[in-house]
Amino acid sequence: MNLRYVIGTVGTIFLLIFLSGTAFSAMGGPMDGGKSPHTEDGWFASDMMMQGIEMRRGAGMHGMGFMHSGAGMYGQYITFDVDNETGAITSYGIAGIDIFDSIEVDGFDYDATWVNGAVTHVMDVDGTTMVGVHDNPAAVITIRSVDDYTVNFDLADDVTASEEGNIVVIQATDIEMYIVCSDGACDVTVADGVVSIDAAGNSAVVVRAIPVNMQSSGKMHMAFAREMAQNRAGAEICLGRDGSISVVDYSQRMQVQMQSMTNERIQLRVNSTDPEGKIMAFNLDNTSLILQERDMLRIYYDGEPMQCVDDPDKVFNATQARCYISLESRERAQIMMYIPEFSEHTIDIVVESEDAGNGIEDGIGDGEVAESTPSTGMPGFGAVMGIFALMLGWMKYQNGKQYK
Repeated sequence: MNLRYVIGTVGTIFLLIFLSGTAFSAMGGPMDGGKSPHTEDGWFASDMMMQGIEMRRGAGMHGMGFMHSGAGMYGQYITFDVDNETGAITSYGIAGIDIFDSIEVDGFDYDATWVNGAVTHVMDVDGTTMVGVHDNPAAVITIRSVDDYTVNFDLADDVTASEEGNIVVIQATDIEMYIVCSDGACDVTVADGVVSIDAAGNSAVVVRAIPVNMQSSGKMHMAFAREMAQNRAGAEICLGRDGSISVVDYSQRMQVQMQSMTNERIQLRVNSTDPEGKIMAFNLDNTSLILQERDMLRIYYDGEPMQCVDDPDKVFNATQARCYISLESRERAQIMMYIPEFSEHTIDIVVESEDAGNGIEDGIGDGEVAESTPSTGMPGFGAVMGIFALMLGWMKYQNGKQYK
């Protein structure tokens, strides 16, 4: 074999390995020794958001989902650090706005951080306590533990907290968030810029914001927070750009599967091991759905049109299947839905003309995106790309592991 060809091939392989390793280090895998690239005093959320935008753009990443560099996590909506000694969430921001200087569970014995698309899990050594940070418009954070626990939210400058019944209201510039406990099983203290929550074992502390992409209907989102506190919230599904999806299972018993996503219809299959009725929330933002003039959204429940109402309170107080749609624009919509009982159900969100008849046709429809076919390799580069594909698969496997 020609020596020059061999040297060129080997050089190409090492170059590809270097480039791919650089890209993947930002998307997942081990942190760089657990050290944040930030200054000793940390960055403002606006700085992290700008850096995240540049990183994500450079990697061709759009829609919801976290990338990381060192201990910094960069999502479409959310940025924060993970302290790799204590496991504390630090410098937490939403859309470039500082919210929490830190979120820390007392006595947390940090083990590992796991990034899985639009959610980052921070876990303790024995797996009994977990913090989940979601990159979605509602900025959901979930803290769960088998044993009794205390979680402290250290507020950033100019952020305030107040108690309204069994809900803690967090207010910052253009952001309003709610902290609730499942079953109301917690004691809350607000003092000196810190919200401390003592929660019972096998309960959850949940943080949720009025979605930053659709900030109208604040009353509706406060009502949804109350449903969460009563364990009546089932799941929240956010669908965004490039097919990105974020699913938050508030009940811990619900599964949501995407069946299809086309220009005309999004179909989801939901099931729960808890038969009791639940409220479900949907946030649609720049999805595949295309609404033309005089088009509307219609919801189908197990193939039958679901009755939508003009007031979200009618959904929260419903005893039969009901939905409420707030269509913010042709690209954005917020949906609240009550499902009265559970085993398994199919939910279809359909684009129809205003004069369309009832019913839903079988099949995916004309808007279906065809599956792509594999491209053929370039002559002379088959061997190189074959080796690179194997190495790429190995890197993805490594990046799928837990990392510390």
